[in-house]
Amino acid sequence: MRKQVSFALALSMVMTSGMATVANAAADDGKTNVVFWNSWTGGDGDTLEALVNKFNEESDTVHVEMTRTTSFSDMLQTSLPTGEAADLVLLSTNEITRYKSYLRSMDDIWENTGLKEEDFSQAYLSMCYNDDTLYAIPFQISTYMMYYNKDLFEQAGIEEVPTTFDQWTEAAEKISALSTADNPIYGSGLFYCYNGQNQSVIQRFGTDYMITGNEEDGFEANLLDNQAFADAMIWMKNLYDNGYNPQETDIDSMMAAGQIGLMTNGGWLKGTLDASGVNYGIASLPTVTGEDQKEYALGDMSSFMITTSATDETAKAAEEFINWWMTGTGLEACETTQDVDYSNVTPNAEWSISMCYLNAYLPTVNSKEYQAVDVLVDLTPSETAQVQMFTAPGTLFYSDAASCQGDYVEDWVFNGPTDPTYDDVQDFFADYQADLEDYIADYYD
Repeated sequence: MRKQVSFALALSMVMTSGMATVANAAADDGKTNVVFWNSWTGGDGDTLEALVNKFNEESDTVHVEMTRTTSFSDMLQTSLPTGEAADLVLLSTNEITRYKSYLRSMDDIWENTGLKEEDFSQAYLSMCYNDDTLYAIPFQISTYMMYYNKDLFEQAGIEEVPTTFDQWTEAAEKISALSTADNPIYGSGLFYCYNGQNQSVIQRFGTDYMITGNEEDGFEANLLDNQAFADAMIWMKNLYDNGYNPQETDIDSMMAAGQIGLMTNGGWLKGTLDASGVNYGIASLPTVTGEDQKEYALGDMSSFMITTSATDETAKAAEEFINWWMTGTGLEACETTQDVDYSNVTPNAEWSISMCYLNAYLPTVNSKEYQAVDVLVDLTPSETAQVQMFTAPGTLFYSDAASCQGDYVEDWVFNGPTDPTYDDVQDFFADYQADLEDYIADYYD
């Protein structure tokens, strides 16, 4: 057994610390063992685990040993240089540039499996290439959306789902008025400490990326002299200062407990809300004018990638699992699926339909089951949309910029001025603008 398998199994010894969850043990029946790491530790991860287990029961030749862990990034950075990483990982497609030297080419997947290149949306599959080499296969498009509590809307007398940020504020005020000492309720559920959720809202104010430009023409930090960004930050700060938005960090649990009126999050929350029984709806995030913006998918795309830690044998076995994911059959009705039968669709389709994740695999997108889900159809961006929020796809400073965004929102919420103005935003974010400029210099100068 290779060292990387031992490393993954060792994580089961620290499960009590919350670091990781091992979905299943290594194969001992002659199957090729594929070690699979990812960070899907939420409600969607339970579905992923159940589907992996289904694959293991059905496959005569391959066993997938999956680890779901909050330490995924640390594990990769430690194990990739030593060749002891997982064979198969789920990563943001924007990380290809960062990890390219540790990823195997997947150009042969079209010959090794029944998958066809033309069956994937070219707008999204193109993001999986670097220097004309295929390094990934799309898994999901993680688009942010608005979740809202239908019961709280009714109790507050709100009849229309907000389509503008002014309407968000009005709804937040009315719902927050329902709060009592015994049952605190907040109309708005922004996450000051989660960069993706916040940036999804900020960008809907009409701002471009945090860092704009390109490698050929140069990059520029984009926090200052940016009216849309300033408007977003002022709006956000006022929600907190007026008591319409909690300062807790676990907004997901509060939403599931019926304490949040509306919030932004991704498809991974859907399973948790389904299990909680809260009466909720999903809609596109508001904009300033109420007109939708289809040119930004407000998220990123996660993809299957095979690392250089894989052997030729385990790499081919990993491709067999990816092929099953796109073309196999989903789960029968069970507790994990909230008793919905998905055995007539593929695992890929079940994942999108049950978790409200957009998809790049055209046979799934064009299926009658996918097309019957109005929210998926409504949230689907334009064919040319960029699936990205922080910086342009493929930039080397993507992770740094994303981390910076989480830092500056938290700082702003707790240390920014009350009743801020445009000039306050310019003064407060000058240091963060400088940080972004340093990232540009570090990677491209």
